[in-house]
Amino acid sequence: RIFIEELKKSIPRVLSLIDTDKTSVSYGLGDRNFWAWGLTDFGNATFQGCAHGLSRLWVQGLWPYDSDQKLFIKRIQSLFLGAKFLTRADGSLEEAFPNEGSYCVTALVAFDSLITIDLISNRMSDLQREECIEIVRPWINFLMQSDETHAIISNHLATAVAALVRWNHLMDDPNALRMAELLLERILSNQSEEGWFREYEGADPGYQTLCLHYLADVHLQKRELNLLEPIAKSIRFLQYFAHPDGSFGGHYGSRCTRFYYPSGILAMAPEIPEAASLAYYMQNSIAENRVVTLSSMDEPNLVPMFNSYAWGASLSQDDRNEIDKLNPEPLPFEREHPFRKSFSQAGLIVDRGQDHYSIINFKKGGVTYHFVGNKLKTLDCGTVIESPSGILGSNHFYDMKQSVSIQNNRIIIRHRISEMPKKLTFPFKFLILRILCLTIFRISCLREITKALLVKYLITNPKLWRIWNERKILLGENLKIIDLLDSVDGYRKVDNNEPFVPIHMASQGYWHLQDEKR
Repeated sequence: RIFIEELKKSIPRVLSLIDTDKTSVSYGLGDRNFWAWGLTDFGNATFQGCAHGLSRLWVQGLWPYDSDQKLFIKRIQSLFLGAKFLTRADGSLEEAFPNEGSYCVTALVAFDSLITIDLISNRMSDLQREECIEIVRPWINFLMQSDETHAIISNHLATAVAALVRWNHLMDDPNALRMAELLLERILSNQSEEGWFREYEGADPGYQTLCLHYLADVHLQKRELNLLEPIAKSIRFLQYFAHPDGSFGGHYGSRCTRFYYPSGILAMAPEIPEAASLAYYMQNSIAENRVVTLSSMDEPNLVPMFNSYAWGASLSQDDRNEIDKLNPEPLPFEREHPFRKSFSQAGLIVDRGQDHYSIINFKKGGVTYHFVGNKLKTLDCGTVIESPSGILGSNHFYDMKQSVSIQNNRIIIRHRISEMPKKLTFPFKFLILRILCLTIFRISCLREITKALLVKYLITNPKLWRIWNERKILLGENLKIIDLLDSVDGYRKVDNNEPFVPIHMASQGYWHLQDEKR
């Protein structure tokens, strides 16, 4: 019921995204900013993936309306036609700008479309089914001929693996399976011994739940790939980042996200005890809006979360997935005895006392979450510094050269201050971007080089300043933070007690209930 209630709120919104006017050149498109408002000059293909979630609800008998089946299938067909309209000559789709060649979004729409075909093929004619398969084929070819090289983003790679495995399942294509295995090897080679999958520079619990949405599907489709233990290690890591107040993840993650995709963890609950524990606890959080839910998603992230909730609702119908019957064990914050857990590769320290639960990331300058009882008492993202020219910087960045000392209940971190590269886009910048889109971005290698440079500037390699901050954290129920900033002429500390994100990261900052009480 929990997933269905959230889905019922969003189904009208999802259906309203689709252009159902068959006389329109944009028939079947889901990006209203493109086809209805005319505010962009390209269509974000992510919206076409909603065919997956809609079809799951229909097939599982969870569709809340008395809809005519022919009308429903026609709508799904229109989404395939819209996706075909958006497909570039090289077989790619896009999300952010024209000629983007988005590896992730091409994989996402391919995966969602292939599941849709699997779900409703017996409700389509043979001709309709073949037409849908041929629409997907160029995306699969693009995934087999291209690569994502600007960063290691595990959830993107997992999306491609899942799409290629689904294509192999449908078409018995050994080349697709070989490519899936190569990508999977890259994901697993970048999985830490601590269990986390790499997202840019480190671990991000929020995006790791999305990564598991895809890896769980791969595991269930092709168990011979031996993903059970990597997935189990991942969930054993994730369980530490469910909080006493019902929230999940946050600023200590590499991408500062605090959403939770429920489907992959719920799918693994019958096989992995820690998955059952996490799924059981987080369902209550979803019901109470104590974690970022489907209702909080903006449109660019709406469809992946919608599909995750639809799969979650489908799984919840199966008696084997009744997680309250799987005897879930207590999560780390619920354990009776105090402990301290260090994930040194991620830079994370978890400190559990009799009545407190603290999470610190020393590789991000000492970002700290501190709960007493079931309430967040301290959320400290670090210091904010203003340069002589008025630019803001912070110690809230990944820094592999920071020095850290951990002795008993005291952590001392010396961390460099970096400039916060947070910018808004203005008309002139947009003009330059569109000139690039129409010219050099048509050459894939130049486009990928540009993406890599943007990632370094906006996320992974900010400008270092000649100023350091020393942060001392005294652990315990009455946790205390003391910052000692280098004295450098012209630089000053800005009074800021509010949480902040230092990098460009579109998926951070979604609302949950605790925001009203901080």
